[in-house]
This record gives sequence, structure tokens and C-alpha cells, in this order.
Amino acid sequence: MKEKIKKIITLINQWKIIVIIILIGVGLFYWYQIRPSMIYSKCHRVATEEAIEMLKNKSEVFGGDEYYKEAIEKKMYLKDDYDYAYKQCLRSRGINK
Repeated sequence: MKEKIKKIITLINQWKIIVIIILIGVGLFYWYQIRPSMIYSKCHRVATEEAIEMLKNKSEVFGGDEYYKEAIEKKMYLKDDYDYAYKQCLRSRGINK
């Protein structure tokens, strides 16, 4: 009887170790794969909006000519403004690129 109880206890202990290893693996996968991809997509949206706003502000400051007005209507933006906003967003969320 004692041997059966020992076997059951060792089996339970083995399952605990396996469950802990699986949980650690899932946690690492989330931290290094899912979390960064969510941050990248959010920063893309934020940077696009900020770059569009920057173009509107530049248009107001520099006396928006026809080129600026057309670009603002089409929701265009300057690549440098986008890159700056994107990098700032990534850095604020702990990803240095």
C-alpha cells in the first residue's frame, strides 16, 4: 500500500514540474513574442496619428500652400515625423530600436 502511495506522490510531483515548465515557457513566449508585436502595432497607429498632426502643425506654421492642404486632406505625413514618433513610442514602452 505504501508503494502505491509513493508512486502516486512521485507522479503528482512530476506533473507539477511539467506544469511549471509549461507555464514558464508560455510566459517567455508572451514576453518575447506577443508583447512586442502588440507594442509595435500600437506604436504604428500612434506614430501615424502624431505624424499627421505634425504635418497639420507645419502647414499652419509655414503658411500652408496647396501642397500641404492636399497632403492633409489625404491624411499623408512626412516619413521623418513618423520615424521620430515611432521611435519615441517604442522607447517609452521599453523597446529600444
